[in-house]
Amino acid sequence: MGGRDMRLKTVLWAAITFAVLAYLIAPIAVLIYSAFDDGKFFRFPPRELSLRWFREALASPEYRSAVLNSTILATIASVLSVAFGLMAALGLTRGPLRSRPIVEILLLAPLTLPLVVWAIALMQIYARLGLSGSVGGLILAHTIITLPLSVRILMATLSNIDPNLEDAARSLGARPLRAFARTTLPLAMPGVLTSAAFCFLISFNDVVVTTFIAGASWMTFPVRMYSQLRGQGVDPITLAIGAMIVALILVIVALGEARFKWSRRL
Repeated sequence: MGGRDMRLKTVLWAAITFAVLAYLIAPIAVLIYSAFDDGKFFRFPPRELSLRWFREALASPEYRSAVLNSTILATIASVLSVAFGLMAALGLTRGPLRSRPIVEILLLAPLTLPLVVWAIALMQIYARLGLSGSVGGLILAHTIITLPLSVRILMATLSNIDPNLEDAARSLGARPLRAFARTTLPLAMPGVLTSAAFCFLISFNDVVVTTFIAGASWMTFPVRMYSQLRGQGVDPITLAIGAMIVALILVIVALGEARFKWSRRL
C-alpha cells in the first residue's frame, strides 16, 4: 500500500511539474515558432516557414537602433548597479552600522513599490532638475530600479564568504583593496555575475520607467515594441527580433549553467 501511494505521489508531482514547465515554456515556443512565418500578420501555427522577417529585422535601421540603445543602456545600468550594490552590500554585511536595518530598508524600498510609482516620482524630480529626456537621467533611473536586486543578491553572496580570509591577507602585508581583490572578490564573482545578468535583463526589458523618462530621440526596443503593438498590432519583425533575443538569452543561460557545473567539479 505504501509503495503504491509513493508511486501515485511521484506521478502526481511529475504531472504538476510538466504542467508548470509547459505553462512557462509555451509563450516562448509560440514566439520563436511564429517568427518563422512568412505572412505579414501574426499566425499560429505558421502556414509557411521562412527566414524573411529575420533578414528584414537585421536590415531595419529603426529596430537595430532600438536594440543597440537597449543593449547600451542595460550594460551601463548593470555595471553601475553591481558596482554600487557591491559597495552597499559590503557596508551592510561587514560594516559597523548601528542603523543597518534602516539603511537596508531604504536600499530595498524600490522592490516594494510598483514601477509606475517610481517612474512618476522620478519624472517629477527630473523635471525640476532639468534631466527629463536625457540619456544620463535614463541611465540613472535604470540604475535605481536595478540596484535593490543587486544589493540583495550580493548581500547573500558576501554573507557566505568568511571575512577572516581578507583579514589574513591584510595581516600578511596586503593593502585592503588588494586583499579584497585577491580573496573576497574571486569568491564573490558568481554572485557578481548573477547580479549583473539579472540587472541587465531587468533594464533591457523595462518599458514603464523608460516610457516616462526617455526622450523621443532615445527609443529602446521594448518601448518600440509596445508602441508598435498599440499602433499596428503584432509586427513580424518584432517577433523575429524577440525570437533572436530569447535564443541568445537561452544560450547564455545554458553556457552559464555549464560553466557552473564545470567549476563545481574542480
